[in-house]
Amino acid sequence: MVVGYSLGNKSDVENEIQVLGEDDTNIVTFSRALMVSLTRMCRNDCGYCGFHRKDNLTVPYSTIKLAKMARANGAREVLYAAGERPDKFPQIRATLDLWGFDSYLEYLYTVCELGFLEGLIPVIEVGFLSPVEMKKLSEICAVVKIMLDSVDESSYATVYPRSPGKKSELRLKSLAWAGKIKLPASTGILVGIGETKEHRRDMLKQIAEIHKEYGMIQEVVIQNFIPEKNTPFEGKEPPTKATMLDTVEMALEILQSDINVVVPIESNPDIADFIRAGIRDIGRLTEGPRQMFPQQAPLTQLQVARVVEELGFSLQQRFPLRFNAIKEGKYSKKLGQVFDAYRYKIKKDEQEKVKNSK
Repeated sequence: MVVGYSLGNKSDVENEIQVLGEDDTNIVTFSRALMVSLTRMCRNDCGYCGFHRKDNLTVPYSTIKLAKMARANGAREVLYAAGERPDKFPQIRATLDLWGFDSYLEYLYTVCELGFLEGLIPVIEVGFLSPVEMKKLSEICAVVKIMLDSVDESSYATVYPRSPGKKSELRLKSLAWAGKIKLPASTGILVGIGETKEHRRDMLKQIAEIHKEYGMIQEVVIQNFIPEKNTPFEGKEPPTKATMLDTVEMALEILQSDINVVVPIESNPDIADFIRAGIRDIGRLTEGPRQMFPQQAPLTQLQVARVVEELGFSLQQRFPLRFNAIKEGKYSKKLGQVFDAYRYKIKKDEQEKVKNSK
């Protein structure tokens, strides 16, 4: 299978992603991923957030070594995370100018391209982007992640008093923009920050409506709130498993069947009940520095596989771009250097099935 050896696709590891079988109900999927924090500077100041702090931009070329190591360990995704609109701050703009970047967009594109050249598929989670910025990044990024993380209007001033980018209307509009430019999107809701059950239901319904119109939402993450030390929400209780299971049931009922509902194993290591409830994707197993949930002990792929197999399922690694998106060619020409071969593989498999059924 020729998928571009210059992109880090070496012959001894190129078969670890099967793609075929991802849509089988007996398969539980996951993505092995490198997570890179580009900056924690953020225009939002959310009370529960332990990520936000004053720092500068990550040097682009410093990410290459991490990408090489992650690729050698079997990762195929790199998630680039950043605070929202760090370019609003003078020190960030000064750094971009010093490094010769005309814009924050150019910086993001460069970092993503460096990861792609090492054989990883870039995903971005950087908060608000304009449609023009999304369009440009869609050349090099397979997926944009836009979490809703919203609460009822009556609670907004309490939870997000200094977070202009957390308005649900703005996040939903960003999802629609991604749909219009044909950029696959990952979204989700944060459970347990003060939102009501009805608000969660409303957000899921609005996600379903956007997907009905544009067909570009490939996954919805049901993320449980985890109290962070040294934040105003430190003493707040996380949601119970019963609440999470209830939300999962709601999501499976409301969302279309071609949207994967994800419960992340990194923040829900006791995943068995969620698989029994119908979850068939457990999110990311991360490589490199743990930046999102450092207080959680990481599970190995072998440990996860044992749990999954005890329930009668098989564990299978996937790309950040899902089976259906690859099948339908929802990726750029540049990303086609990797995905075209897999799309052909899917088409050939379907032809064989038709032939054998006659």
